[in-house]
Amino acid sequence: MKDDEVATGPRAGGGNGEPMAWSSPVYVGPTVGRAPHLEVLTCALTSSRHFLLSAVRDADAATLAAKPPHGGNTIGQLLVHVAAAERLFQNLTGRGTHFGDDEADFARAFRFEADPLAGRELDAYLAHLAEVRAATISLFGARDDAWLAEPRTFVGRPSTTHYYWMHLLMDEARHTGQIILLRKYLLPGADGAFDPYGGL
Repeated sequence: MKDDEVATGPRAGGGNGEPMAWSSPVYVGPTVGRAPHLEVLTCALTSSRHFLLSAVRDADAATLAAKPPHGGNTIGQLLVHVAAAERLFQNLTGRGTHFGDDEADFARAFRFEADPLAGRELDAYLAHLAEVRAATISLFGARDDAWLAEPRTFVGRPSTTHYYWMHLLMDEARHTGQIILLRKYLLPGADGAFDPYGGL
């Protein structure tokens, strides 16, 4: 298959002329047309998550908890950080607050201070990520494109709601790259032949 065949393939769904979700996990575009910018953002978040999940597939508890020889975060710490960053942006853009008193585990994970799932198998991390993502989809479902354009500040600079979520995308992409480096080269027993795209 040529690289451009995905882009010219059939759309998922009916033929009523409305923009709809494509069957490919790497499609980024409008889906039902209610809030095109939010829909594109949701597709981008979903695509990024597919790459993250592919990068951690088949990792066992020992791999998730393994420390690089020269220090740094474990794969487990990176995964709970990604979930915590998403929860923080839900709070900041949804209700204008940081972590609540009942979200101490999220706060520690965000700061790379602790992994509340340490020692657990991959399924526990995936369930945690999925639970947080479901709250994001719920938040987006109650908003429209005007919400994305609302002015905000980010680290003291003029910004918008949209930027917060673009920042999350960039953060997840960076940490996916870290995970790939850990699995291929940096962890004890690393496998240079590991294909990070093999789970797509």
